[in-house]
Amino acid sequence: MKSFVSKVAMVFGFMLLFGIVLSYEFRIALALLLETIFSPLVGLHFHLLVLIMAIFTAFYSNVIQKLAVDHKRMVELQKRLSEYQKEYIEAVKKKNQFKLKQLEQRKEEIRLMQSELMSMQFKPMSYTFIVTIPIWAWLWERAYLSYRNLKFGEEVLGGFHIDNDLFLITSPFWGTIHVNEFVAIFPWWLIWYLLCSVVFGQVFKRLMRVGA
Repeated sequence: MKSFVSKVAMVFGFMLLFGIVLSYEFRIALALLLETIFSPLVGLHFHLLVLIMAIFTAFYSNVIQKLAVDHKRMVELQKRLSEYQKEYIEAVKKKNQFKLKQLEQRKEEIRLMQSELMSMQFKPMSYTFIVTIPIWAWLWERAYLSYRNLKFGEEVLGGFHIDNDLFLITSPFWGTIHVNEFVAIFPWWLIWYLLCSVVFGQVFKRLMRVGA
């Protein structure tokens, strides 16, 4: 049963990812759903909203890592695969046919370990996608709709509550900009989100002893 739930979560998580990339209508519908759920927060300045969402997703991701992954087993598998790889490379260098034959006989065992390790790595990712993908879609559409409204006078889609003043920030080096303006190759808000996620992700990882 647990394995079935995990597979369903994995499929659903990746469906969400492909859905927001391939379908604008799906992305908007998802964003509108989040707009309703997080309606008490839409009056915050956007950089604060992004900060809160980054903290939330960092916390959630670490909880999933803590609960869904057997870290001792993962370390064991990584160690055994690394040792096998070193032995194989050494045998090839020395042209040790006897050793290579022994290692070849372990190929199926190694394949199963690689498969198990890959499953361990993908399982938390799929669970994380279920929460983070809708949040990304929501933040992306809010920032984009405000930017288009402010710069080009485009009407904001019904259902979104957007005050353009909340999307302007005073940033070092760039002065007052809209959060959707690009810094290097990414919109400013996305860089801010990733920075906050990394920092708080490490904080929660230490507090929860994820991987210990």
